[in-house]
Amino acid sequence: MEIEHDIQQRIFNSIKLQLPKEEKLSQVLQDKLFISQDAAYRRLRGDVPLTIYETRTLCDAFNLSFDDYGELQQGRVQFSYNPLVSIDMNYKSYLSGLRDGLKQVRQLDNAHIIMSINDTPLFQIFNLPHLTRFKFFFWAKTYLMMPEYQNEKFKREKIDKESLAIGIEALNYYNSIPTTEIYGPETLRGTLRQIEYYFDSHLFEDPSYALEILDNLMQLIDHMRTEAENGAKYTRGNEPITNGNEFNMYCNDTYIADNTYLIKWDTGTSVYLSHNILNYLVTTDPYYAEESEKVLTKLKDNSSLISKINAKERNKFFGNLERTVLNFRRKVEAELDI
Repeated sequence: MEIEHDIQQRIFNSIKLQLPKEEKLSQVLQDKLFISQDAAYRRLRGDVPLTIYETRTLCDAFNLSFDDYGELQQGRVQFSYNPLVSIDMNYKSYLSGLRDGLKQVRQLDNAHIIMSINDTPLFQIFNLPHLTRFKFFFWAKTYLMMPEYQNEKFKREKIDKESLAIGIEALNYYNSIPTTEIYGPETLRGTLRQIEYYFDSHLFEDPSYALEILDNLMQLIDHMRTEAENGAKYTRGNEPITNGNEFNMYCNDTYIADNTYLIKWDTGTSVYLSHNILNYLVTTDPYYAEESEKVLTKLKDNSSLISKINAKERNKFFGNLERTVLNFRRKVEAELDI
């Protein structure tokens, strides 16, 4: 009975991830299973198990696989992911997927994200749309080698209004979710190396455009420094606010191996792992989530808090980033004879 109850609760948690905040799970059960309010609450409490028919109905309605909710075993984890073909690899589709995911997290009760960042703070780069466009172009052309990009060079282009609006929505959702973020020495270095690679390989249509992307990178560093000082996230260009957008930033002096996102809310936990450049793996397995939280907690405990307090360490962290970018900028300027 305990195993059945656990499986049932995990199915309910997965459904809640897909529901708008105003939509109640109890009402969903009533509507989908044609049961009374009292019967819905008995199932939510675990007093009554879902029947096979009810389980299948809910799994079909919310595109869940019952195989993912089998008996839990430590050492075995079921992950879900979106095949690349389903992402419809284009800039607008990519941004839409991220926006929708953040929207779902925002609708959870008392959601908080704990993340380790090994290079680029993905959601933060939405503050600089042209930098976001460069990252996507690089991933699509150089990592995934998508055919439609192979004869293309990166050039100045206006971002279409719809894509820009989607990116701003995604950024607003991210800013509204309290986060604890752990950064390491490689922060933004990978992005800088990508810019350097394109400059050295003559993959900028106009080589001087590399300087503009480097300016974007410096602007992002400056913005994140200000966010760290305030302990709150906000959209670049706006006034800092400190209401519901808590930003706990930690600096770790050792190498951070991956991007891990642990999402906690009142009734559940899920873990997202970066995968195949643009994709992610996700699981709600409680054993894996518990171990992931322990690892992230230890990583945090071995790091220095640089948001709001510890100005010396904060200035050292961002100062190192700025010097690294400026050193490469001087190289670009010398080669362009500026």
